[in-house]
Amino acid sequence: MMVFKSEICSDADMDRTFEIVSHAFGHDIEAAFPAHDTPTGRALGSSRMSSMKRTEPSTTFLKVTDTDKGIMIAQAKWNIYKNTAPKETDLDENFWETDEEKLYAQLMRREYLIPRRKAIEDSGGNILCTAHLFGYLRYF
Repeated sequence: MMVFKSEICSDADMDRTFEIVSHAFGHDIEAAFPAHDTPTGRALGSSRMSSMKRTEPSTTFLKVTDTDKGIMIAQAKWNIYKNTAPKETDLDENFWETDEEKLYAQLMRREYLIPRRKAIEDSGGNILCTAHLFGYLRYF
């Protein structure tokens, strides 16, 4: 019988967290996380997720670990808002090769988050949102 354990991710888990996100989304996240399937892109993506974990008080990263094998097999990013709406921010970093790619990523993010922002506003800032909830089960 397989035993799974769910817990909050530590800072040391963030490389594996981003690896799972990269495999789950494939190239659908190329605009937001360019070159995420390369060592450089993977390191940048992991660093960005680590920064989210440290700086966004509403963000919680969870993991599921196969206790027999000792490996993280799934992860989730939850945003938990309590009487607050997050400040609207843009992608201001310089991860993209061209200004056009950066503008495209900014537009995609703004458009993608419209329904979430409306739900947060409608709830008075009291809502639980999942940003991504994915497993990486190819290890079986």
